[in-house]
Amino acid sequence: MLLTEAGEFGLIDRIKAVVAGSAENLVVGIDDDSAVFRTTGERLLLLTTDAFVEHVHFDFRYLSPAQLGWRALAANLSDIAAMGGEPVYAVVSLALPPQTRVEQVEAFYQGMKTLADMFGTLVVGGDTTRSPGGWLVSVSVLGEVEQECLTLRSGAKVGDALYVTGTLGGARAGLAMLQTTERESSREVHPAIEKHVKPLPRVKEARYLVQHFAVHAMIDISDGLAPEVGHICRQSGTGATILANRIPLDQATRRVARRLGDDPIHYALQG
Repeated sequence: MLLTEAGEFGLIDRIKAVVAGSAENLVVGIDDDSAVFRTTGERLLLLTTDAFVEHVHFDFRYLSPAQLGWRALAANLSDIAAMGGEPVYAVVSLALPPQTRVEQVEAFYQGMKTLADMFGTLVVGGDTTRSPGGWLVSVSVLGEVEQECLTLRSGAKVGDALYVTGTLGGARAGLAMLQTTERESSREVHPAIEKHVKPLPRVKEARYLVQHFAVHAMIDISDGLAPEVGHICRQSGTGATILANRIPLDQATRRVARRLGDDPIHYALQG
């Protein structure tokens, strides 16, 4: 079914059927002009947003609508994690070309909901409009964090050590593999591709760290280790030394780099 056949309200009903849910502090969800929720008064609110433009940030030649939904939400959940918080609600705005099929939009939201359910996050609203070109996706997520757990980029101190959760460069290696003519990839490089199409936000890891350790600063490094460490340094008035031989890389990332003649460290540093 095309969007022109479903109509705006028909599409909204279908979206609601995919993402509708309930939470104790949610007063009004997707049915009104704005979502309404109660705050506990004991936590700070976090708000983050990310936008994705077709042919700039994603390409349907190697990303399905469901994978796009997952990735779009994952970017925002990673931002909430970097503050030490927990995601609660999401709103999604889509600009779609007229030839878009309703089934594509449903798949987009289903991919998003699959990830949202993993972190107790509800999609509570948004907007849809027409695009003269490709897809435009904008996602905003509201989160909460205790005052004592709030962790900013500006908190780094001289003498701090830099740590990362997991291995680096996999998502960039996966994209590089997808962009080649070798998309029929072997099982050996599949983990890298999976990291690109379905990145897993480090919400649980970040929450554990801020609740059990004196973490001075954190940041989402989806855009690569080098520029993100640079952000921490600029905002905290510090410098940093990154030792290339200490950057954790998995075997799939190394295999992709060897196959394509790239340096795996570049994948990790530049994202």
